[in-house]
Amino acid sequence: MTGSPRIVVVGEPAEAGLRSSLIRGFRANGCSVNALDWGPWSPVWLASAAFRRPIFAMGFRRELRRRIDVLAESGRPDLVLVVKGALLDRTSIEYLRSRLESPVVCWNPDSPFDDAISNSGAGIPRTISSYDAYVTWADDVAERLSAIAARVLVIPFAWDPDIMCPAAGSGVAAGRIVFVGTGSRERAASLASLAQFRPLVFGAGWPKIEGVDVRPPVRGAEFCAIAGEARWNLNLLRQQNARSHNMRTFELPGSGGNQAAPDTADHREFLGNDARTVLFQSRAELESILGSDPDDLPPRSPTLLEGHTYRDRVVQLLGELGIC
Repeated sequence: MTGSPRIVVVGEPAEAGLRSSLIRGFRANGCSVNALDWGPWSPVWLASAAFRRPIFAMGFRRELRRRIDVLAESGRPDLVLVVKGALLDRTSIEYLRSRLESPVVCWNPDSPFDDAISNSGAGIPRTISSYDAYVTWADDVAERLSAIAARVLVIPFAWDPDIMCPAAGSGVAAGRIVFVGTGSRERAASLASLAQFRPLVFGAGWPKIEGVDVRPPVRGAEFCAIAGEARWNLNLLRQQNARSHNMRTFELPGSGGNQAAPDTADHREFLGNDARTVLFQSRAELESILGSDPDDLPPRSPTLLEGHTYRDRVVQLLGELGIC
C-alpha cells in the first residue's frame, strides 16, 4: 500500500468485536485510524432505548455531531466506515459525509433483513440507501441489498490472529462437544436433538434443555482455550448464514479447535483443505462426526488461514473503493 490513508471507524466498542479487528487491520496496513464511539451512553442497550424516544435521541445526535465536528478539525479522512450502523439515522449519515467530506460505507456483519431485533432494529434497514457502499459477507445477502443500496461489496468474514489464537485450556471443555453462541429457537432444537452427546454450550439467551449444559458467554482468550480443548466444536449457522459461512468459520480453526460445520459452498472454498474441519449435510453425518475421535485426524496446515485475516480483508475493501 502506498501513502497513509486516514480512516474514521464509527461503531460500538466491543470485546473481541468486529470494530476492533477492522481497526487493527487498517493499522497493520499503515492506515491512520480514528475511532468514533456512538455517544455518551453506556451500555449500548441504553443508547438503543434512548434512540427510540425523540426527547432522548435529540441529545444523542447532538453529542454525535459534536464528536464529528472535533474529528473534522483534523482534516478530511479518506473513508468513514460505519460498523453495522445501529443508532444512526439518515441525517446522521449525511452529517458524517458532509462534515468529513468523505464517502461513508457501512460494514454490517449481520443481515438487515434478519428478524432479530439486534439486526433489524434501531433503524438499520431504513438507512441502507444512505451509504455510499454497503459491505456484506455473502452473495445471497448482497442480492437482496442490491435492490436498495447504492453499491454492494461482498467481503467474507476473516480471522483476527490477535484475538483468536491457540490458548492453554483449563479442562473445562476437555473431551466435550461444545457450542459457543447466542441461543435461538433453531439452535435450541438442534442441541436438544444432540443431547445424547452431552453438549456443553456457552452463550446467552438459551432455554433450559435436558441433557445440555448451558453456561455464560465466553470471548477472547477464554473462547480460544475452550475451543482448543473441546473434542468437537459445533458451528451451527443461523438462517442468515445458512447458505454461506459465519465468523466461527475462521475463529475455530484460528483457535486450534476441531470443527463440525454445515457443508456449504463457502465452507468448501475456505476450509475444504482443513484436516480438522469436517463438513456435514445431514443429521446422521453430524452424529457420525461427533461420535468420532478427532485425534485420528492429521494435523491442521499452519498456512490454512493465510490470506483470510482482517488485514487481508481491509486491503480488499480499500482496493475496491479505489483508496489504495
